[in-house]
Amino acid sequence: MRQHHISNDKMILQATTIGIGTYLGKEDEKTDKLYFDAIIEAVGLGCNVIDTAINYRDMKSERVVGRVVQSLIKKHPGIREKLIIATKGGFIPCDVESGEEPAEYFQNRFLKTGILKESDVVMGCHSLKPEFIHECVLMSLKNLGLDYIDIYYIHNPETQLSEVPPDEFYYRLSQAFEVLEGFVRDGRICMYGTATWDGYRLDAHDPGRLSLKQVLRTAEATSAGENHHFRILQLPINIYMPEAAIKENQELDGKWATTLATAKKMGLFVMTSATLLQTQALNGRKLFSFQALDNLGDSTACRAIQVVRSLRGVTTALIGMKKVKHVQENLQLLKVPKLKAEDAHQIISEFL
Repeated sequence: MRQHHISNDKMILQATTIGIGTYLGKEDEKTDKLYFDAIIEAVGLGCNVIDTAINYRDMKSERVVGRVVQSLIKKHPGIREKLIIATKGGFIPCDVESGEEPAEYFQNRFLKTGILKESDVVMGCHSLKPEFIHECVLMSLKNLGLDYIDIYYIHNPETQLSEVPPDEFYYRLSQAFEVLEGFVRDGRICMYGTATWDGYRLDAHDPGRLSLKQVLRTAEATSAGENHHFRILQLPINIYMPEAAIKENQELDGKWATTLATAKKMGLFVMTSATLLQTQALNGRKLFSFQALDNLGDSTACRAIQVVRSLRGVTTALIGMKKVKHVQENLQLLKVPKLKAEDAHQIISEFL
């Protein structure tokens, strides 16, 4: 099978500073059409990062992303290599198109097949069992209709820390990473990482905090060793959730540092989720008091996105967009230089 490895240099050159996300919306054809048109518009305006997950809209988001990519390839045969498609696994998914209720689907798809046992599931919704992660990757490849996935995230792994001790957690994470390394060797994943919510935002001594240093050691403990392909983080950063840029909760060179600073030092890419906090950031009228943002007119969304994408260490700010008009408004920023990182940091600090 052809190899599809993305080098660090190529990733830096390829990834646009704004990407489109596909989390929200009903599991219906109307929402599919909205996302289809929005993603087509986004790519046409220069965006090349498309983010989804197997559990988003009960697999419908992955499938609409797949249809978009196939449509783009038909019109522009060389475009696939320019797109960065990211998806996630870890939560127990349901397939709305199966006609089964979630509990029934879980029984038939995972329990009866032996992929999972009840004891493999944490909080009734999450698993890191290798066989389950393997199956999720295969299902995502099928949903997307792709030969390979550019970025695969283990989705909210910190969910496990609510029920298992740290040593067991990092062992389970290492087993999941081993599965992903296997897909990398087969050319079906280019790189992998963790997509988290609380994990990298919590205080240094909080039992639910993820240690980035330990996560990297976990990747190094796979068969790939120091040549592992753990290269990327996804985590929420917005004007109301600035922890990754502000809170010093990660071990770095014998000191405490922010997650963004630690990730940068470790050579990791960072994609921000909840960049607009599901429109809550649009209430940030204080954004209009900063002179550095005055060139962005009266768009609160653009001001909030500009701050996040300009933070030192951020590769791409992901924005959930399913309306063409929002895509057109927000992607104007691709033509605007980022703020100085120091200015972005100062602005987001003002919201603490």
